[in-house]
Amino acid sequence: MKEMKMIKNIFKSGIFALITLFALTACDPQDGDDYSMGALDTITENQVSFSYAPTDKSTNEIRFTVNVDSKVPTSVLWNLGNDVETKERNPLGQYPYAGDYTVTLTVYASDGTSITKSQVLHLENNDFSLLDTPGYRNLTGGADNVEGKTWVLDQYNGGHFGVFPTDLSWSWYAGANEKDGSSLYTQEFTFIQTGTKLYWKNNGYIYTNQAGVNALASLGYTNSHSTPVDDFDVEYSPAPGGYTFILNENDNTLTFTGGAFFGFYAGTSTYNIVELTEDVLEVTCLSSLESNNNWSFRFIPKDKNVKPERPLKAIPLREDFEGESAIAWGFEEMGTRTGVSDNPNFTGNSSAKVYRYEKTTSPSSNMFFLAPDYT
Repeated sequence: MKEMKMIKNIFKSGIFALITLFALTACDPQDGDDYSMGALDTITENQVSFSYAPTDKSTNEIRFTVNVDSKVPTSVLWNLGNDVETKERNPLGQYPYAGDYTVTLTVYASDGTSITKSQVLHLENNDFSLLDTPGYRNLTGGADNVEGKTWVLDQYNGGHFGVFPTDLSWSWYAGANEKDGSSLYTQEFTFIQTGTKLYWKNNGYIYTNQAGVNALASLGYTNSHSTPVDDFDVEYSPAPGGYTFILNENDNTLTFTGGAFFGFYAGTSTYNIVELTEDVLEVTCLSSLESNNNWSFRFIPKDKNVKPERPLKAIPLREDFEGESAIAWGFEEMGTRTGVSDNPNFTGNSSAKVYRYEKTTSPSSNMFFLAPDYT
């Protein structure tokens, strides 16, 4: 009986110890205690704010700091007012241009509620040193290149101009020099980093399709004509004072002010950058004039747009001037041509016949032929 009583006491003690441990555990305060009780999972407007300050690098480079006076788990979304959105807690923003920027912070609580706060950031001066990025250097030649960098279509290589639908179900691209005869290859674009200036030069015309002709006519550009390589040239001279541009390296876009465009009118001034290197600028744009049409352009620096030299080809020239000629001869101001005659001098020419003509007073007097399949 003693042994059984002892077992019962031990059993009771064990139960008591477990109950005590459970009570201590349930009452132990935790760090997350104030946001695990339902109502405490949210935040209020007076608990959220943000501050900002310039860095040592530049007064136009700003560090933003979020302040949440709560232990509630939160996430953030910033709109820095310069086309940059980020979920970084305390982001860094760069503003090369003077002006006012509306910076917006949204803080999300664990229960799905959110608080949004905005402030206007005023910057007094430009700081174009902040544009010294690989993208700007490739596009403009860098801040030290005061004359800027001029780009033209890569006309002597196929694929420099094309169109495709958004679903990529088909595509068309121009072959080498295929649009020669239109104004497309007269378009030149010079980008200057300081002041982000764009100077556009052409021959007084731009190239477009029927949709572009119609849209430009509604804007007052009514003088158009068809080209020998399809579609149309429309009389259109760029602004002599130039334009400005915005290179957004976060979303890879290039935007022109003042309605400027890359020489083919598709109703937009914003282009998506496919490739931007020292030697290639390839962009696409979604036409605002045609449903689903995307236009593609590949530019190269103007000094590299060199027509490839066709290698010389040796073609034997044999003509004895007897019988029907095997060569289609051409004549330049030949004067009186007497036709085939007896060769008066056989030295160096074994043919008994020659072609004879009487030279006129013209400064040029030539006889020539064009080799077949060679232009």
